Amino acid sequence: MSIQCVAGKLKGEERKAIIQGVQKQLQEAVLGAIKPLLTEFCEEELTVKLGRGKRESRRVGGQAREIEWQCGHCGCRDANHFTRDGHYRRALETGWGHIEGLQVPMVECQCCGHDVVCTYTILEKYRRFWLDLDQQVLIGSGLCQSLRQMSQQWSAVLGSSVGLRTINERINQLEPLLRQARSEPITDVPAVVQFDGMWLRVQTQTETVKLDKRGRKRKKRKGKKVVVLVALGLWTDGSGKREILDWHVADGESKAAWEPFVHRLWERGLRPEAGLQAVIRDGCGELGEAIAWVYGSTVLEQRCMFHKLRNVADKCREELKGETNKETRKQLMEQASAIYQAESAEEARGRLSAFAQQWRARF
Repeated sequence: MSIQCVAGKLKGEERKAIIQGVQKQLQEAVLGAIKPLLTEFCEEELTVKLGRGKRESRRVGGQAREIEWQCGHCGCRDANHFTRDGHYRRALETGWGHIEGLQVPMVECQCCGHDVVCTYTILEKYRRFWLDLDQQVLIGSGLCQSLRQMSQQWSAVLGSSVGLRTINERINQLEPLLRQARSEPITDVPAVVQFDGMWLRVQTQTETVKLDKRGRKRKKRKGKKVVVLVALGLWTDGSGKREILDWHVADGESKAAWEPFVHRLWERGLRPEAGLQAVIRDGCGELGEAIAWVYGSTVLEQRCMFHKLRNVADKCREELKGETNKETRKQLMEQASAIYQAESAEEARGRLSAFAQQWRARF
């Protein structure tokens, strides 16, 4: 496909038509490159499973080589009895668009002559959508996109309809994975863990029924404020690694909400003897009580620098209002931040003393 351009700056529909033409050609080029790559990856995995490349002889009389693939008829798992048996063609929906005629290697069992059930790592049998849809659905769900928004987005990419149920089924797969993740031991224990709560509003369904724009009966929804309790692990080995260790949705930041959450992390292995050295938290007394109940005095406890500086900024905006005090507010916050950027405790105390002497008279 060629694109016709004219001299001068393109505007309006002409520019839009050229951009759409370029996007179409890019999509065709990407799909043309992806299809043989997917087949090649499957061929490489098949070579590893069989233990031999194409046109290499089978070692029938050798030691059995059992793999997780098995014959769908006799149940044989010995790769020495499996041979390549051409390819079958299938369609696949991906984030780059629709792929037609994708060649997937087939395997035959020489014991009974039936097909071997092959479960390729990058390609699932009987699944219309590729793995990237699941990833995008999880990202979209995390960004609070509605099922309809995600359906419209994927329908536009694939040029065909993607049902709401298809997307919802993939989101529902998260629940058992989440339960499993919350019970697995934490083997790589960070030196520091930060606890905090993030407030947000979620939609809940009520018993009140109303008619939507299309005249259908729907239960009315309302917003509800909840807090997500989060434990963020911080590694001090120079890698800069940060990772969310666990999270929990609660109605508030009470001791009754924090205690089971902190105790669950203790049970999973987040303990001083495994490498935990310090806990960072905000000024919430309920959280402090929960940490003291679980860890006692076995770890250092430090107030969060961000929360302290935010409190200073809030007070600064209250006392130094208006555009005329903009530079003064900026100067105050820079000096307050510099206290926490000191190289040593002695230097930090000196900066704190100087900060107090300069600003005490103003407040």
